[in-house]
Amino acid sequence: MIPWRKWGWGCVELIFPSRCSFCQSALPWKAQAICADCLSRIHYLQSPLCSCCGREFPDSSGGDHLCGFCLRQPPVYGWARAVVRYEAPVTHLLHRLKYAADTRVLPELAAIIEPFVHVSLHDFQPEVDRIIPVPLFPARLKQRGLNQSLLLARIFFPEAGGALLVDTLIRTRNTPPQTTLDGAARRKNLRAAFAVRYPEAVCGRRIFLVDDVLTTGTTVTECGKALLAAGAVEIRVVTVARVAG
Repeated sequence: MIPWRKWGWGCVELIFPSRCSFCQSALPWKAQAICADCLSRIHYLQSPLCSCCGREFPDSSGGDHLCGFCLRQPPVYGWARAVVRYEAPVTHLLHRLKYAADTRVLPELAAIIEPFVHVSLHDFQPEVDRIIPVPLFPARLKQRGLNQSLLLARIFFPEAGGALLVDTLIRTRNTPPQTTLDGAARRKNLRAAFAVRYPEAVCGRRIFLVDDVLTTGTTVTECGKALLAAGAVEIRVVTVARVAG
């Protein structure tokens, strides 16, 4: 940076210090969006987890095993993992990205995700696997200005290259937001709402499906059904956060 410009920004920071966008406490110069105290409150999901859906068990003893939900009705995906529990301040970061197109939160999200990448995604093989972000309907994408799932996929898989498929899975209907619906309405809302445009891109492949939050699993289930029908051999789900319960 040009010295005088750097000095100028320093003066601005002294007069108008940066604030944590969550708690509004003062941040040091060059800080991004969230202070260290807020970041320290994040609850990372750790074993024991459901070995299929990644649900966190309340009892901390024992290892990973199937939960009752997956035993009664195995999901279409074979493995799902989230990095953290869906609660503040992660909810704030994801809402800023998703609904305000605020990409300033991406460095914090990357810092949260990075340890998970090395531990849980080590067996990703770009020569055989494919990464697909949950798509938005074109009108919704235009309204928001970005697809948060695509940006998150690039953080989860920074060396994906051509393995990241942006326009292979498409949303065929402009459905109402899932956040406004209960479980049964969510399932009805997204039924047959996804299609695979290029089946040859997923046929015989293991797919890593990326989204921001796993709630009831309806969205990734419908995406997974479309991908399996197109010839994918396995669906794995990766999200930043998971709703508790």
